[in-house]
Amino acid sequence: MMKYPELNPNENAYPNEQGAFGLTKRELFAAMAMQGLLSNPELSAEFEAYASDSVKFADALIDGLNK
Repeated sequence: MMKYPELNPNENAYPNEQGAFGLTKRELFAAMAMQGLLSNPELSAEFEAYASDSVKFADALIDGLNK
């Protein structure tokens, strides 16, 4: 099995030649997790809970990818 280099969550999600602009990988993963959470109309919680859970999901994904 091929081993990939460790994922740095603070790197730019979409690097370009001009430099690092935009979302980090961690921010992108958290935004994607939040989108999934908010797409379920049966869930109801405070906005802060969605934000906190989204970051936890993003960190768990990064940890899993780095194993």
